[in-house]
Amino acid sequence: MKPTPLFILSVFLVFCNVNAQDSLSTNVPPEILFKKPTQNNFSISPDGKYFVEVVENNIEIDIVVIDIDSYSLFKRIPVGHTAIQNVYWLSSKRLIYESLGEIFAIDIDGTNATLIVDRMADQLTRDLYKLHENIRVNGVVNLLHSNKNEILIQTYDYSGYCSIKRVNIFTGQKITVIDGKYEKIHRWILDSEGNIRLGIRYNDTGYDYLVRSSKNNKWEQFYLKMDNQDIPLKIDATSYLSQNVNFEGFGLEEDIIYITTNLNSDKRQLISYDLAKEKVVDILVEDPNCDVNDPHGRDISFIYDFSNGDLAGIRFESIAPYFKWFSPKMSSYHASLNKKHPDYINDIIGSDSNGDRLLIHQWSDTNAGNIGVYKVKEDAYYVMFYFNEELNNYKLSKTKIVIAKARDDFRIPCYVTLPIHYSNSEPIPLVVIPHGGPWARDYWELDSYAHYFSNRGYATLRVNFRGSTGFGKEHVLSGVNSIDEVMINDIADATNFAIEKYNLDANSTFIFGHSYGGYAVYMSLLKYPDLYAKGVAVSAPSDIKAWLKTQKKEDNYFAYEFWNFALGSKKAKYLNEISPIHYAQDYKKPLLIFHGKNDEVISVEQAEEMFFELKKYNKDVKLEILQKEGHSILDSYSLGYILDASNDFFIQNQSHVLSD
Repeated sequence: MKPTPLFILSVFLVFCNVNAQDSLSTNVPPEILFKKPTQNNFSISPDGKYFVEVVENNIEIDIVVIDIDSYSLFKRIPVGHTAIQNVYWLSSKRLIYESLGEIFAIDIDGTNATLIVDRMADQLTRDLYKLHENIRVNGVVNLLHSNKNEILIQTYDYSGYCSIKRVNIFTGQKITVIDGKYEKIHRWILDSEGNIRLGIRYNDTGYDYLVRSSKNNKWEQFYLKMDNQDIPLKIDATSYLSQNVNFEGFGLEEDIIYITTNLNSDKRQLISYDLAKEKVVDILVEDPNCDVNDPHGRDISFIYDFSNGDLAGIRFESIAPYFKWFSPKMSSYHASLNKKHPDYINDIIGSDSNGDRLLIHQWSDTNAGNIGVYKVKEDAYYVMFYFNEELNNYKLSKTKIVIAKARDDFRIPCYVTLPIHYSNSEPIPLVVIPHGGPWARDYWELDSYAHYFSNRGYATLRVNFRGSTGFGKEHVLSGVNSIDEVMINDIADATNFAIEKYNLDANSTFIFGHSYGGYAVYMSLLKYPDLYAKGVAVSAPSDIKAWLKTQKKEDNYFAYEFWNFALGSKKAKYLNEISPIHYAQDYKKPLLIFHGKNDEVISVEQAEEMFFELKKYNKDVKLEILQKEGHSILDSYSLGYILDASNDFFIQNQSHVLSD
């Protein structure tokens, strides 16, 4: 198609927007910083002609189809008010999508809409007391492109068992391939051809990977043969943090699976393993700084070249996003994108069937980014839409990667964000933001909390203290049995490191955290009253003994056993020793506490009782209960309220110190 002048102008404007930001000097409103995206489920049609996305708003949900060549809207298809979980291409003219357990098909022009699979069981009970047993939740697991008439679906029953069925997309006829209730299997793992290879069976404290025995045809524990050992593939609460083998998925080649393991190394490696030969084939990726995939955090991404049927590359979270390429062709495409758009991470998230057009997610630590299409033959990039365009009008600070040293010389990966107009000539205030979990990690990304404070003149520090995941066995296991010691000391050491390196104001150093981060606020103010001026704790536990008791009472066996292992003891004396509530009389610095009334992870009573204890000793503390929120504060305006109140709290009486 020959480009029109209007099209050329629109592309010019797109590229201007991709490569530049306005620099508004006003503070970024928190409701913009924390604005949730309304678009999801992005993909390109097999022939590369159409881009599709799902757009959600308060009124309706639409499937939006864009003609890539004309760079114009092809069709906006209203599909009702219920959420869409996944969208797939049956062909270049027809889509299939999942919505709350039902599966629909529809043409890209909005016609021929069909309900393929409903939420009801194949055989219904009429017993009024068992009507709930009729409900099913369905999802597509393989489109069976070699068979144009059928798809494979997974069906979950009311007990949580999963069956695999073949469904005729024209007649709706369903044929059960395997019955999950009969086999007592809660999830099935299929290879790329749709063959059932592994099953997962849950128990109170974890789950097991199972394989069908060739001897008795029963599903039995799956073992990997590595280093002359038979290693069971399973997840257990008491061994979760030291888990040394994790299943990542099936490859395109028959019998090849991908495993991450730290069996012979401190950092987790990605390996390929041959099921038929029962041996390791190759070490695909290893990183001296980080685990290749953090099983407790973000997943690894496998980038395939479907035109050749090959694994093209791996993308995972190192200290910053990292790519390892096996395909010279795909590597060259990625290099071209990086050269044209050096300020962005260019994630390849999809392609057409020939690999001529790649779907790209562009983003950075200062820009919410966009979704676009890269035409490889033209070496040209076309933006389909922008995430959070309002935010992109503000100039945000870059995030620095720094390695702090703990008192024992242990290396602590951190992220520092300085105000845009920072100069080393005069000290500025610092906000330390310990992450939750604590078995999680911080990432190099557009972190809204860090940007809120840096945008208002603070330096911010995010610390991957020992116990954080993703940095190797030694790093994570050093934090076990020490949530109140090593973790808190590492945060303090990193804080002192940052103060010295960037000439920060030691008298205006604050700490702000959510969940475990809030617990870290409590313990940091307690242990280091001369380091931190004030603290804000959001959704934080204060009485570990009472919290563990609640987990056991509510039958959260995995969480209960996991935390018994992670804490090192369930004895009352020890749990009291690591609970901030028992040291209320020792606090010297002001505290601001927020908690959601509907928090089902850490009950609001934890905040209320901490507040009452502090007040009993006339400490400077304020508690605010958010009536509509749970553990994770989801509403951007609620987050804005918390952050604005925290900012005001930090600004006022910065040098104020309470007496004993």
